Amino acid sequence: MSANPTTFLQGAPEDARVPPSHADVPEQPGQSDLAQTMLRLESNTSAHEQSGQNNGNAPMSDRPNTNRSADDRNPHAASAGSGLPQEGELATEVATLIDQISHDLRSALNGIQSWAYVLDQTLDAPPPPAQRALTGLHTAMQQQIGLIQHLEESVRLLADQSPPDWQQADLADVLNEAIGALRPGAEARQVKLADVAVTPAEPDAGASDAMVVADRRWLEPMVRHLLLHCLRQARNGDTLQAQLQTLPDRVRLTLTESRACAERARERVAVLSDFFRREYTRSGAAPARHSSALLLSRRLGELLGASFNAQPCGIDGVCLSVDFFRQRSAA
Repeated sequence: MSANPTTFLQGAPEDARVPPSHADVPEQPGQSDLAQTMLRLESNTSAHEQSGQNNGNAPMSDRPNTNRSADDRNPHAASAGSGLPQEGELATEVATLIDQISHDLRSALNGIQSWAYVLDQTLDAPPPPAQRALTGLHTAMQQQIGLIQHLEESVRLLADQSPPDWQQADLADVLNEAIGALRPGAEARQVKLADVAVTPAEPDAGASDAMVVADRRWLEPMVRHLLLHCLRQARNGDTLQAQLQTLPDRVRLTLTESRACAERARERVAVLSDFFRREYTRSGAAPARHSSALLLSRRLGELLGASFNAQPCGIDGVCLSVDFFRQRSAA
């Protein structure tokens, strides 16, 4: 289930309020995508741990000992009657817990939405402060729905262990599709999404198309979430520029990330550069906080083999650039 991108940027219109029985907090039948993917992830982890324990380099305490009793050789014998979950049951418990958390989050939102509906129906002409409060409630609820969906989508994408499906993809088409999905939310915030410009990086650069090799399972959400991050950084009235530069071996996507004075822009470029290079993981320093959309975009980009960069954009802005390659490397 893909997250609805507009819920991150705007709330429900004032005339789109619904009674509690039609609250827009969907509950999926059975296990949610999040629960199913967590179950698969936990199962894969358990299998990996088992194979590591069977390795000949395992510690002496983990190697078979024929002098030990049958109960000692059975790692579950001691806990069989203690109420602790068995190895096969642990993954199920994790999946059940995640599924319940998702259900609880939606239930809490349903309760808030029900009270908002009661207030809508009770107050014929609410004073301006009350009207602003109700509008804020509806906006916050829509944002929370989007965040729950984003959480489920993120775990589903990152826990998917199926092999990549590399194929030709038109980056211009993928970018235009993402812009179309996000434009309503951007317009509600008075942020202009400029049309995509596709230009050769140099007059004799060769290929002028935007074809790259990618797995669309990762490419489409990566581009959408990168745009979403930039939109959330934008101020009312800003214009988000999206440009594709074509090179013989790659296509470079450049986006306006944020507006700031020259000094703040330099600081922002340094922070983003460390983030993309994962410098903080090597230095041990506490990482700066980044949006969940940017975190997911970085990981999906790494899976695609893309290369990220941050750079000054004019005299008062910061741009993100991502290089997508036309061919898979031999490695």
